[in-house]
Amino acid sequence: MNALFQWIDQRTGLGAGWKQFASRRIPGGACPCHVWPAAILFAFFVQVVTGVVVFAYYSNGVDSAWESVYYLKNHVAGGWLLHAMHHYAANVLLVLVGLYGIQMIVSRACKAPRELLFWTVVALGLFCLGLMLTGDLLAWDRNSYSATHVRVSFLKLLPVVGDDLFKVAVGGPGPSFGRLTLPRFLALHVGVFAGGFLVLLVVLWVLARRADAQRGESSDRTAPFWPVQAMFNGVACLIVAAVILGLSLRHGTDGVALGSPADPNPAAKFDAARPEWAFLGLYEFAHLFGAWLPGAWGGIPIFVLPGLIVAALLAMPFLARSPRGHYVNLGLTAFLLLAMLGLSLNSLARDAANEKHQAAIAEEEMLADRVELLIEARGGAPPEGALALLQNDPKVQGPKLFAQHCASCHPHVDAAGQGIASEDPSAPNLYGFATRDWVAGWLDPKRVGGPHYFGNTAFANGDMVTHITMELADLSDEEKQELQQIAMLLSAEAKLPGQAALDAKDAETIGEARELMNLYGCLDCHKFHGEGTSNGPELSAYGSREWTMAIIANPGAERFYGNDNDRMPAYAEFPEKPEKNLLSEREIGLLADWLRGDWYEPEAEGSRQ
Repeated sequence: MNALFQWIDQRTGLGAGWKQFASRRIPGGACPCHVWPAAILFAFFVQVVTGVVVFAYYSNGVDSAWESVYYLKNHVAGGWLLHAMHHYAANVLLVLVGLYGIQMIVSRACKAPRELLFWTVVALGLFCLGLMLTGDLLAWDRNSYSATHVRVSFLKLLPVVGDDLFKVAVGGPGPSFGRLTLPRFLALHVGVFAGGFLVLLVVLWVLARRADAQRGESSDRTAPFWPVQAMFNGVACLIVAAVILGLSLRHGTDGVALGSPADPNPAAKFDAARPEWAFLGLYEFAHLFGAWLPGAWGGIPIFVLPGLIVAALLAMPFLARSPRGHYVNLGLTAFLLLAMLGLSLNSLARDAANEKHQAAIAEEEMLADRVELLIEARGGAPPEGALALLQNDPKVQGPKLFAQHCASCHPHVDAAGQGIASEDPSAPNLYGFATRDWVAGWLDPKRVGGPHYFGNTAFANGDMVTHITMELADLSDEEKQELQQIAMLLSAEAKLPGQAALDAKDAETIGEARELMNLYGCLDCHKFHGEGTSNGPELSAYGSREWTMAIIANPGAERFYGNDNDRMPAYAEFPEKPEKNLLSEREIGLLADWLRGDWYEPEAEGSRQ
């Protein structure tokens, strides 16, 4: 073995180099205060190693970036842990650089002849922030997309060069991020900021060695690096590793949260998006400043203030030459730390008390869980990306379409008033659409003329309400049961997935109800499988997907309300010219499926209304 070591040493000089490194003298002796460069190097090493693994699985396409991160976290052994460690190593790295800089300020180690060393530490901090800024977007979820888009959009506030810088950053004129945005940010993250950080570490090492050599010449006490200082550095690295691992494990096997896929549509902007903790104080200051001086002054907290802070940091080595200047440095450092902490806490408290913010977060968590459920059910994301699963999911899109196009007249609220309310309800409540209880309400003298049915419509005093309230008001228990059978029959026409088992169980009773339609006057106004008249909407396939889509598309059609239609717009009146319609066929289908409770769930039994 010794012969092998000698062979390696003769050809590489590693042994001699190690002896020279281990025997180098440390001015002032071994001390835990000297561990910062080693801890920073170790944290960066963790980030590089985990980053290589993440990069091996990462795809920088807008239709595959989120999917690749999802695959790494959920389908690669230990991928969730590597992803979390890469995330937290960046955060720990920034903290270590910050603590190193603070120690230099407090101990006056930033003064001459160590100005360049301190400035290098400041540059390392800026590159850490750059790593966090560019790395945030690469997950391509709603929070990272929206938060990064806001930050990059601030470039437009810069005079003359702002628009050009924005185009360079996003790879196009915008306003949304395009297909070139992710490659740009990936290149900045890996090539510029990670590569630049490595170069700065080398510069730091060279400057630190030179500063130690200069200090050692005038120091009365020195000590060799090995073994005491080496032990301090090793313990520091173990602590850093434990912190990174502990932070990564606190989420369990779920790892760092991955939101729902980013949607470039401006209408899908995530208003509850917030930056990383390191930028939260600046974000809150910009928010408060914007409320105080809105408009073109918005660039001051984003560009001017950070520039002044960096300028102050760069001036600290000169101030540290005198005791009074040193106290100025200490006061400024304490003020900045307390200000950033106070602003960050204020932002968190304001968000916690904001109901809309919390509701947006809850909705985003629902979307993130939903898309994972759909991916697992499908056996993977579709070629067009996981976002397509949400865009074609009735459970997700239905409420949005209803709130946008229907809620001006129709409420969709349960008995407790929860759901999508209408500010001025003037049409039936569609909660529980086509279910047995909902259909039974149309045959109930106490409900048919009420606010959840015809009460707020032009039909409040029409033939239907008159017939039900006058002729069906005093019925025997047996007759009431027969009306329930009719409701069961009509509800069964809808073929609701959530009611399929119940309909199959009651098939015989439902079949007997067909003879009751004429007995109770239903066919006097409605057609039902070729029988009856067409004074009112046809009841054949009532509430089915085709029937529901058709009435949404054109309620004034002859098979529905005809000329008696009460203000409901035709959302697809021009089938031959779809570009003129208010809603596409896909959107109408999503809305119809949502109203009918027809969407994927792991357990299909039971109503989904």
